[in-house]
Amino acid sequence: MVLVKLTAQELRIGTPLPFAVYASNGKLLLKEGYCVRSESQRDRILAAGGFRDEDAAESRPQPVAAAGVDILISTARHDAPPARPTVHPVATTGRLPKTLESVQLTMVGSEHGPLLADFVGTVAGSALLVAAPSGHALLNAGMDVECKALLGRKIYRFRSKVIGRSDTPVKIVYLAYPESVQTHIVRNHARVQTELPGRLLRNDCVAAGFDVTVVNVSLGGVALRVPDALVNVGEHFKLALRLRADGKVHAVAFNCIARNLRRLQGGMLIGAEFTNRTAETTALLRVHMFETATGSASE
Repeated sequence: MVLVKLTAQELRIGTPLPFAVYASNGKLLLKEGYCVRSESQRDRILAAGGFRDEDAAESRPQPVAAAGVDILISTARHDAPPARPTVHPVATTGRLPKTLESVQLTMVGSEHGPLLADFVGTVAGSALLVAAPSGHALLNAGMDVECKALLGRKIYRFRSKVIGRSDTPVKIVYLAYPESVQTHIVRNHARVQTELPGRLLRNDCVAAGFDVTVVNVSLGGVALRVPDALVNVGEHFKLALRLRADGKVHAVAFNCIARNLRRLQGGMLIGAEFTNRTAETTALLRVHMFETATGSASE
């Protein structure tokens, strides 16, 4: 069996796959007839890797002219640079995804800087619920806000209005659900959400490690939830993980560099980039991400 790499056009949302999907080593990951349920799942499958039997080419769906977010996915290629790298591909969509990583609010007509808010949820598509611990009192009903929301590789921009606020039992701000959303890609790799325990080893303290939790992983790096600021921005460290892939658990150590820090309630979030990865480690990480994203990991 000769395996060839999948393309975005072959993973049509809501349409049963006319072929099986395999890992690079030939292991079956998705059976023929499986339906990709969302754009974010398709993004994760493509980023984590995926192959089909070359003989299944005749069953491949024919490429169709795409619009909106499909354009973003079809241009999310890493094997060739965009013709105009200073221009981001932009599409207008009618709704936000069901979950978001973080939200930034800018109050229109106010000299106050942007506020970082935590995503809480939505109310039947009519309201967006957020919590802004450091600026809750500033967000009064009727105020217009410019919003930026991040999820995976994409940032969502939209304008909204504060339609309500509650102070008890928790501080929540209600925003009008946006009528239109602008979307563009801001990250090189799709991220897969996880809760993976790990061990952070600082270069100045190699004899002792610190327990951390990986909250998302990509081929380029990880986000770590830690109890305190264990490293500074720009500091190199090692991250020891036990990755499940191909039905086995593999002990892997990654060389990392801290790129950003963000304070959370009861801890910190460290954004780190991988450095000096081997081809074997990259392949293992790709399989682990694919299995995590699709729920096909073997016990």
